[in-house]
Amino acid sequence: MSDSYSGEPTRVYAAEPARLAPGTRLNGIFEIDARIASGGMGEIYRGHAVETGDPVAIKVMRTDLADNATALALFRKEASALHYIHHEAIVRYYIFSHDPGTGRHYLAMEFVDGQPLSELLQRGPLGFEAVRVLKERLAAGLNAAHQHGIVHRDLSPDNVLIPAGDLAKAKIIDFGIARSTRAGDGTIIGSGFAGKYNYVSPEQLGLFGGDVTAKSDIYSLGLVLAQCLLGRPIDMGGTQFEVLEKRRVLPDLRAVEARFRPLLEKMLQPNPADRPESMGAVAAWPLAAQTPAAPRRSGARGRTPSPRSAQGRESAAATPQAVRSRPLTKVAVASALLLGVGSIGFYFAKDLVLPPVRTPPPPPPITSDDKQSEGGAKTEARPDQRTQRERTIEFLTAYDGGDCFFITPERLSDHPAPRDVDGLGSSVAPFDVLSYEFQRQFGSEPAIGLHQVTAEQCPAVNFLFRTRNQPGAAPRLDIVTAELKQDPAVLTGSLSGLGDRHVELLLITDDGYVLSATEGLKAGGDGMTFSIKLRKTPGPPRPQLIFAIASPKPLEALKLPPDGLRAEQVFSKALTEASQRNLTLNVSAKYFQLQKMP
Repeated sequence: MSDSYSGEPTRVYAAEPARLAPGTRLNGIFEIDARIASGGMGEIYRGHAVETGDPVAIKVMRTDLADNATALALFRKEASALHYIHHEAIVRYYIFSHDPGTGRHYLAMEFVDGQPLSELLQRGPLGFEAVRVLKERLAAGLNAAHQHGIVHRDLSPDNVLIPAGDLAKAKIIDFGIARSTRAGDGTIIGSGFAGKYNYVSPEQLGLFGGDVTAKSDIYSLGLVLAQCLLGRPIDMGGTQFEVLEKRRVLPDLRAVEARFRPLLEKMLQPNPADRPESMGAVAAWPLAAQTPAAPRRSGARGRTPSPRSAQGRESAAATPQAVRSRPLTKVAVASALLLGVGSIGFYFAKDLVLPPVRTPPPPPPITSDDKQSEGGAKTEARPDQRTQRERTIEFLTAYDGGDCFFITPERLSDHPAPRDVDGLGSSVAPFDVLSYEFQRQFGSEPAIGLHQVTAEQCPAVNFLFRTRNQPGAAPRLDIVTAELKQDPAVLTGSLSGLGDRHVELLLITDDGYVLSATEGLKAGGDGMTFSIKLRKTPGPPRPQLIFAIASPKPLEALKLPPDGLRAEQVFSKALTEASQRNLTLNVSAKYFQLQKMP
C-alpha cells in the first residue's frame, strides 16, 4: 500500500521544487519526517507535532510559486475555505502559516492513513452494499461543504482516501486549486485541467451556461460511483470535441447495478437543472439493501432501509447557552502541539484585525470629463487611481453594521474574483445588509463567512470593532485545534509579531465570561507559545473566542480573577483605561467551537 496523505494526488512537473529534508522544523511546532508526494500547489510531507509526536500531513508551497500572488492566494484558499466545515468525510485542516526559517508557506492537515480510492478500484468493482456506504459518506461530506458555498470541482477516485480499507471512513481531499470553467483552459496553476477530463461536469467545460455549482459535484460523484460499481471508469475522455459531445447526453449505464441505475441516471443528467436538488438528496436517496429475489406471488417488495445520515455527526451552528460552561480549567506551560483529529474547532482567519485605514467609503467613480468647481470654473476630473482592493478595504474598514458586528476582508485582489469577507456576529441580518450595500457599491455580491456568537459574547465582538483601526500591527495569533478523546481538551498555538509590547491572552466562553490564559504563555522562537486545557461540556458545539491583546503597557482592567469576569465588564473597563492612559490596543482573535465528545 502506498504512503497515505492529506492533500492532492501525485502529479509530475518539469521542474522539481526544492524539498525539505527530514528533521526540518516549521515554526518550532511541526517536524518533517518524509516526503510523500507532489501536488499542484506544493510538496506533501508526512510529519509530526514536535511536542506530542502526533502525525500530521504538511503541504509546503512550491518555491517556484513563492512570489506568485495568485498562487499564494489559492494556497491560502485551501486553508481558509474549509475552516467553516466540520465533517468526518472531509479531511481536517489545522493551520496555515509561514515559517521564517525556510521562508515557506505551509498547511498542516490531518494525516489520513489510507490509500486512494483509485488504487482500491484496481482490484476490481465494489459490491452494492460497499458503494451504498460510500455514496452516503461522500454525499454527506460534500453536502456539508455545499452548505457553506464550497464546491470541490475536482472530485475523482484520486481525491478520496480510504483509511484501512474501510469505505465508511472515506475522506475527501484536495479542495485547494481553483479550476477553470471554460473548455480548453487548464488549472489556474499547475499542469493539466483538473488532473483529468474524465470526471468533470458539462458546465465545467462551458456547456449549459458554464455555471459551476454544487450540482457539478453531483455529476462528478455520479461518475465516481459508476466506476465503483463497474470496476472501470465510464469513458468520458477523448478529443476536445469528443469530451464535449459525451457530456451532451446521458452516459450508457446499462451495465451498472440495476438498483443504483435510477440514482445515477438522475445524477448524470447533462443539464444541471435535471439533477438532484442537493447532495443531501443524494445521500438520502433510498436504495434496496438486498439483491432482488425471485418474484413473490404477493408482489411484495423487499423492505428499503432508511438511509444512514452522516449529517447528524456534523457540527451544528452554535446556539446561545444559559448555563455557564467555564471551559478553562488550567493553563499549562508548554510549547504548541498538534491535537488529535476532530471537532473542537477551526481557525477563524489568519488575521482578524483590519488594516489601519480610516478613509470613509469612496464616492461613485467620476464619469464626466470635467466638472464645475465651487467657484464656477471648470476643472479636469481626476479618475480614481485606487485599486479595487484598496477601495474595497476602505469600504469594509469604514463599514459599521451596528451592535455585535465585526468583519475582516479575506483574499481580496484586483481581479474580478469573489471578494471573501469573514464576520463575527449574533445575527445574520446585518450581514445581509452588508451584502446589499457592497453589491450596490461595487456591482458584485461578496462571499461572506459568518461565525455566529452568543449574545453574551457580543461585548467582545464590539471590543474588536472599537479597536480595529488603531495604529500599529496586531500580533499574529495561530492556533491548532482538533478533537481529543479525553476531557479536558487542549488548545495550543503561538503568538508572534509582539515586538517589545505587553500581551494578554484571553478566552471568551460561550456564556460570556472572560478568562485569562496569559500566565501560560511561554517564550519560543520569535514569539510565544501556549497550551490551554478546556473542559468540554455536554450539548451542541459552542462558540469560543480567544483574543491576543498587545499594548505598550499592561492594563489593570485585564488582570482577571481565576474564575474570570463577564465580557461587558472587562472590555468596557479596558477601553476606558486605554483611553485615559492614551494606550494603543492591537487585537487579534480566533473563533473555535467546543463540544462534549461521546
